[in-house]
Amino acid sequence: MTEIQIRKAEKKDLLSIQRLLSTYFLDMENLGPEDFILAEMGGKITGCAAPVRGTYGDRNFLEIHSIAVHPNFRGKGIGKRLIDYIINTLKDPDNSDNPVCELYVRTGSPGFFEKLGFIRLPDTDKLHLWAECKNCEHFEGCTQHAMKYSRSVNYH
Repeated sequence: MTEIQIRKAEKKDLLSIQRLLSTYFLDMENLGPEDFILAEMGGKITGCAAPVRGTYGDRNFLEIHSIAVHPNFRGKGIGKRLIDYIINTLKDPDNSDNPVCELYVRTGSPGFFEKLGFIRLPDTDKLHLWAECKNCEHFEGCTQHAMKYSRSVNYH
């Protein structure tokens, strides 16, 4: 099997990212290609994820804004590798000396994230984390689950 390579996206990857996201009716929502992390196999982009910074009160956090794996490559560990890269490579928004300690996601696929150690949050947490949820007419019937990954870090 071809090895999965994870890398930061570049401007030249824009069309590939758009095609991949459109497979799941997602769009880039004001993100640039440089906001994405890519998975490649054999030189082909097979997955992408966009970790973005959010703010809750005076606290900053990281959210996985979009994650997509090409349907022909699902079940091969690509999504897990993208999440692992984000967790183990990016820095905490409140302390750039530390790794990411908390990571949030809104998803229609909670089972995938639960396998990676995320826990489901009450729907009311969406109102605090994402401003657009407060005014959403579909909030009561929303199928997106708020989830959180937490890691305890020993700071010496």
